[in-house]
Amino acid sequence: MRRQLIATTALIALAAILVLGIPLGIVESARARGDALGRLEREADGIAAAVDDRTPARLSAAALSPWLRPGHAALVVADSTRVRLGRMPTGSVLSARSGATQGVRVTVYASAAEVAHRRRQVWLLVGGLAIVGTAAAVALAVLQARRFIRPLQRLVATSDRLGAGDFSARTGRLELPELDRVAAALDAAAVQIAQLVGRQREFSANVSHQLRTPLTAMRLRLDELATLEDPAAAREELEATLRVADRLERTVTDLLALARAGDIGRPRDVDLADLAREHAAAWQPVFTRAGRTLRADVDASLPARVSPGGVAQALDVLLENALHHGTGATRLHAAALDGRSVLAVEDQGAGVPSELEHAIFDRHVSTAGSTGLGLSLARALVEADGGRLVLARPARFEIIVPQRRVDT
Repeated sequence: MRRQLIATTALIALAAILVLGIPLGIVESARARGDALGRLEREADGIAAAVDDRTPARLSAAALSPWLRPGHAALVVADSTRVRLGRMPTGSVLSARSGATQGVRVTVYASAAEVAHRRRQVWLLVGGLAIVGTAAAVALAVLQARRFIRPLQRLVATSDRLGAGDFSARTGRLELPELDRVAAALDAAAVQIAQLVGRQREFSANVSHQLRTPLTAMRLRLDELATLEDPAAAREELEATLRVADRLERTVTDLLALARAGDIGRPRDVDLADLAREHAAAWQPVFTRAGRTLRADVDASLPARVSPGGVAQALDVLLENALHHGTGATRLHAAALDGRSVLAVEDQGAGVPSELEHAIFDRHVSTAGSTGLGLSLARALVEADGGRLVLARPARFEIIVPQRRVDT
């Protein structure tokens, strides 16, 4: 592109110079001939005036030579007297007659080389201007090409970085308004791509984290089922396993909804007490297998209007954290408090260190070398329903949801 821009500019400049220079050269060449003939005519008039001051008998080449320019020749005719002055030039000759009409006719001759020399000077001047003008145009084209190419190179570099996966690449402001708009569009596209890729990565991390617990519970149920010989007990355990599978399916559906729309479906009327009891029953075998106890202290009814998948996912995160990071008995408490429904998970462990209390909900922050995704995801899910997830005490997390207003 740089070479094309320079070549095009040079050709345009050369064409403009030639369009103006050729007619100028023709005009100047014609004027050089006219000027030469005019000088010869004036020279002839001067000789004729000198002849008028003398009688024919006194006419001589020596007497008239002072009025003849060196290298020129003249023929003076006065009545019957003819006088030749100077030596006739060789080659092409220009001639001009005097304008006198008093019986004296003077013709002056000069070599055409003088006009040819003047014409060469004119055409050399036109050619020199063409060369200088074209060179100046090329120099300006080089500067202009650099001004154009530099922003384009920045755009290319930004595109290469984006293609390589560096979504922090930005072009910034450029020198040209037109390219500025392109850079702004590219930077906006980079932000959107970064958000899409970030959401995809976050979704993958959330899926792997949230599917781990239902799969573990299902495996424990299947292991228990393999050891049972009583058909009735086996059937009961199989139904429990199917419920875990249904929960796993709901988890996948909720996470897909979260990845696509940023939420987990439309809120609907849910009894949080029933939700807490279901989760306590589902997690009870898992805690038992781990040698831990899980107690549920749940009010009779806790009506709320939430996305059930969000609260359920958050509650699973809290129970899993209590199982893996806590010690002693774990208590799931669900009750109404000050016009709000509170789902609390508490264990007898040391809880969250004081230095991490404000950062524990940040992504990738963990107290025991885990992924650090669970609490961050849980808070996002609860806040999507207008609730809050807080650390009430070092070993107690609370999901606080506004109670549903009952019309009277």
